Amino acid sequence: MFLSKRSNGLYYLWFTNADGNKQKVSTGSSLKSDAVKFLREFKEENVRVRQTKITKTLNEFFADYMQHSQSIHTLKTQHSVKNAFRELLRIVGDVRLDKIGVRELERFIAQKKTEASEWTARKYYIHLASAFQTAIRWNYLVSNPFKKVAKPKTTETMPQYFSKDEMRKLLDTIERVEYRELCLVALYTGLRLGELINLQWSDIDFLNRIVLVRSREGFTTKSRKNRTVPLNDMVYNLFLNMKESASSELVFHSRGKRLSEIWVSKTFKMYVRKAGLNERLHFHSLRHTFASWLVQEGVSLYEVQKLLGHSNISVTQVYAHLQPERLHDTVNKIFVPMN
Repeated sequence: MFLSKRSNGLYYLWFTNADGNKQKVSTGSSLKSDAVKFLREFKEENVRVRQTKITKTLNEFFADYMQHSQSIHTLKTQHSVKNAFRELLRIVGDVRLDKIGVRELERFIAQKKTEASEWTARKYYIHLASAFQTAIRWNYLVSNPFKKVAKPKTTETMPQYFSKDEMRKLLDTIERVEYRELCLVALYTGLRLGELINLQWSDIDFLNRIVLVRSREGFTTKSRKNRTVPLNDMVYNLFLNMKESASSELVFHSRGKRLSEIWVSKTFKMYVRKAGLNERLHFHSLRHTFASWLVQEGVSLYEVQKLLGHSNISVTQVYAHLQPERLHDTVNKIFVPMN
């Protein structure tokens, strides 16, 4: 913390903020005596803030944050956050929150890279860094130690998707009609599993042939925004047939009860193995297949972004490698005749 005089004649106080970054504030005076007084009062206020900080252990903060998480995160994210905290507790112990520093966090990240993967380490880092930022807001911490720890980097991997032959082979293997219908809708709409198992008949607009993907009690969309997805002829007719014998407000259900994501995923893996396909293919691969097939047919990434509900085009860019011929056609439109 120090004073410096700027070219405008005023003294500025430089200090390290709660995030560990350098910050300056004007003292509002060109007199050194006034600036020194400002510095003294600033230090005293800073000490008072530190003294009123609430002391919490990691486990206590874990309990507080998970209660908060229920109001802002989807069930899937809550589960992931819970795992991140449990692993941090396992590795660093139930220490006081303000005693967790760079050394402990770097050890945690390194151990998760070894035990699991770069992806897991990065995911845990993101969840915990966000949680610790909330701890500052709640006056549990003065600064966020994650700000001084490098976020784990991961190599870009291409999404796994089905070829048309593989898709036919898989669908021929699925003997359960209801499950086959679930897979077909996932394939031709690109809806996420959570969106599908929470889909209700009131979300389907048969007149305009669209599905409204929206949050409701017990379910929040990933982007926290509603979106509409158009239905192609195949899915539209499938929904018409399903509606005639519907016995629940839920489109996909088991005796009127919401399907379990775990059950859907495990059942899908069973059919993939039964069909003799690549075991890296999972239910979410149907969403990747929807996007990949569209891009291969010349649909723009911008349109695919809207259909998938991606908040940022950079997420959709993962499918860009599937349109090289289209890109070549595009650049060949630039031509200047030469004499």
